[in-house]
Amino acid sequence: HSYGTGGLYTVSLVVMDQNGCVDTAAHDILVALLPVLPTAFTPNGDGNNDVFIVRGGPFKSLLFKVYNNWGELLFETTDQTLGWNGLYKDVEQPMGVYVWTVEVEIAEGRSIKKSGDVTLIR
Repeated sequence: HSYGTGGLYTVSLVVMDQNGCVDTAAHDILVALLPVLPTAFTPNGDGNNDVFIVRGGPFKSLLFKVYNNWGELLFETTDQTLGWNGLYKDVEQPMGVYVWTVEVEIAEGRSIKKSGDVTLIR
């Protein structure tokens, strides 16, 4: 089975022998998906793709940053439920390419660092 959403799942195994005797074993597993970020977003208020957010997880910790092309930090969060809405100091940022970095720690203590760019489309 593959999981499209991270989280805590109970996995059960049910077996039956040739005499019809049944036994069940269950175990909780934590599925932590790797961080994934889109290559573009459209913060135009239509409810679709309005926020640039880290998908995946759940993560034990997260540090997500977005910079403009001059290296100025526009957005930073440690909350996996928050993303960048295309504003800086309540001012809409222009269409263009922005650089991001993300550092996450996943369940088994492994750290992952990624960086890339995203296109803001208005």
